[in-house]
Amino acid sequence: MKVSYNWLKEYIDFPYSPEELAHVLTMAGMEVDEVEYLGEEIKEIVIGEILKIREHPKADKLVICELDTGDELLNIVTGAPNVVEGAMVPVAKVGVTLPNGMEIKKAKLRGEPSYGMLCSTDELGLSDERASGIMILDDRAEKGVKLIEYLDLDDYVLDLDLTPNYARCLGMLGIARELEALLEDKQVNYPESKINEKGNDISEMVEVEVVDDDLCPRYTGRIIKDVKIGPSPLWMQRQLTAAGIRPINNIVDITNYVLLEYNQPLHAFDFDTIVDKKIIVRRAENGEKHVTLDDQERNLNHEILVIADKEKPVGLAGVMGGANSEVTEETTTVFLESAYFNPVNIRKTAKSLGLPSEASHRFERGLDIENVIEASNRAAYLMQEYAEGQVITGVVDVYPEPYQALEIELDVDMTNRILGLKLSAEDIKGMLERLKFTIKMNDQDILKVAVPVFRGDVEREADLIEEVARMYGYNNIPVTKPAGNQQGGKSFKQKFEDISKEFMLAAGLDEVINFSLAGEDSYKILQLANDSILRKWVHVKNTLNEAYAIMRTSMVPGILDVLSKNAKRQLDKMSIFELGNIYFQQEGKEPYIQFAKLAGASMGYQEDGWNSGAPDFFYLKGILETYFERIGLIDIEFKTSQVSYLHQGRTATIISGDQKLGIIGEVLTDIIEELDLKERTAVFQLNIDKILDKVNLIQRYKDLPRYPAAERDLAVLVEKNIKSADLLKLIVKKGGELLKDADVFDLYQGDQIPENKKSIAFKLLFQAGDRTLRDEEVNKLFNSIVKGLENKFAAKIRGI
Repeated sequence: MKVSYNWLKEYIDFPYSPEELAHVLTMAGMEVDEVEYLGEEIKEIVIGEILKIREHPKADKLVICELDTGDELLNIVTGAPNVVEGAMVPVAKVGVTLPNGMEIKKAKLRGEPSYGMLCSTDELGLSDERASGIMILDDRAEKGVKLIEYLDLDDYVLDLDLTPNYARCLGMLGIARELEALLEDKQVNYPESKINEKGNDISEMVEVEVVDDDLCPRYTGRIIKDVKIGPSPLWMQRQLTAAGIRPINNIVDITNYVLLEYNQPLHAFDFDTIVDKKIIVRRAENGEKHVTLDDQERNLNHEILVIADKEKPVGLAGVMGGANSEVTEETTTVFLESAYFNPVNIRKTAKSLGLPSEASHRFERGLDIENVIEASNRAAYLMQEYAEGQVITGVVDVYPEPYQALEIELDVDMTNRILGLKLSAEDIKGMLERLKFTIKMNDQDILKVAVPVFRGDVEREADLIEEVARMYGYNNIPVTKPAGNQQGGKSFKQKFEDISKEFMLAAGLDEVINFSLAGEDSYKILQLANDSILRKWVHVKNTLNEAYAIMRTSMVPGILDVLSKNAKRQLDKMSIFELGNIYFQQEGKEPYIQFAKLAGASMGYQEDGWNSGAPDFFYLKGILETYFERIGLIDIEFKTSQVSYLHQGRTATIISGDQKLGIIGEVLTDIIEELDLKERTAVFQLNIDKILDKVNLIQRYKDLPRYPAAERDLAVLVEKNIKSADLLKLIVKKGGELLKDADVFDLYQGDQIPENKKSIAFKLLFQAGDRTLRDEEVNKLFNSIVKGLENKFAAKIRGI
């Protein structure tokens, strides 16, 4: 809802600046998203008077205008065909920037200097259509005055983001009524609506029949004769434009203007197009067709309410009028509709037809059924004044069940307990009466509150308590902590998951979050079976589509899908991870069982010339080794294994003791090609539930060593099938407490190495915390390591 600051001032004299008003409305529950100065783009345009016009000496289609702008005389060259001496026109002086971005500079046009520009409506952003000449102003214009003052654009527009329970504030008078309640000493100034009715009674001219009164509880109509169709007053056009509504003609503009004033949609029919002068409010027939004002043919059904004559629909009730009854330049008699339609039905109609409108937006939120006549009178008055119409005597009003006010009991003590206040019954009574509630009191401090018709959002005692809080001021209610003895905090598993995420982010992986729902095709690509015993899929009932048909049984398909989509967008390198649950069917009360998994993947780190392994695989393996160290797992092994979607020989099972913690490997070439992944993409997946049983998150810190370390390099020649991890285990065992670190730094197979052999080089670091080690001590440990390797693995020592 866009609200003009100046227009709102016409209804109530509030003491706030635009920014203060925005704060007051927001604190009252009507959130203001933005405050915009309406004339910002044309604030430097001034009005000038054309004193003289002379022909351009070198151009037939140009003239030179001498203008008086109040403070200086200017010569401006123009090609506008409608300039005349004495005309008042908008002038953009040198240095001004127009709304379209054009900066006005001193220029020479065919040799004649020009010191500005005469502006058209489209150049000023006041019209969407290209103008044929400059904008000529009427007698109200004065030279030297800013154009925004002449156009009344020296105004601010507040953009309100109203929730459905504030539907009453979709009209200016509704907002004014809220301010009246907040200010106490101010009253709403209701607009003029005095009608001079003439002629025979309306009942002699038109008949109205409401067939489906459950969808139309009230329908009223007026007739205005001898209207003259033309532009609406400039002030009305400005108000409509400020609210985001395009002016059309005086009749249509008046209905829109009153809609914005009273929050009551109206519709004007060309009365001469109504067959037999009878209006019928009925359900549409299945398959019935109707062309709406936007020239689109609509296929109707029996759930849609229409306004019809004896032959055809002439409008969609509460949504949009029909092209066959549209007010045109030839219209002389108007039938003015003002009604109340069922909110649910209007919402369904607008949604089913894909046809939202200003009218449906209001009808579907519920209107003031008692307001329809008042709004109709206001519109008839304006048509009388600005379309020279003659208002026919009387009004048709089909209203079989008049409104009965809802009465709610409000407990004063409960109100104070909930709000944490100490208000008296009189205090609460005064607040609610300012909001137009009618109050009756008894001796037990129970208020009987009659709800006004325009407050359809108030249905129960809690709603009234909210109104008291609003009037008291949310910001004035004291802050207290709720009583309770519950102790909050994260579980060990939640803390561990946080640590895991933080580590992966610190390691350079980006977190992704996929849906827990997946499609069967993704699993078939990876050859992940729907095993009847171990991997039975959990199927989703009433699924949206096949891409969300099952609960995921692995994190890998989702991870690879993210990589695939990014690879298709020409992203060369990417490393990601995800922590979430997977699901399998189970017997018993619960339809499924879930397990926590941590998965990750890397692509694009393959380097030319490194043929001895997959860089993405080792990149992820290095991250996992550091991760296990961080969570206190020191007995980790990577053992060669087979997985359906991973490359044989480049896949490992991650083991700790007798527990399988996860897998890591390089994706099969066929799958890489099918998913458009980068060469040698690698993935891993860990079982968080099993890891939890082994982690040790306690970090123990030691003093930095004060004594120097002794390093030794050791290269051994072993059988090709012997694993470096097995060699390291023996080295660590033989090295004892003084061996602080042992790492592989070289693997060599090639010249001077037998075909079935390989050379592995280790860097060993010896250090004591209480002394400097002697060479004799280090050599003794080193020799013990060498002997152990020789005995167990038949290793031969090589020189480094």
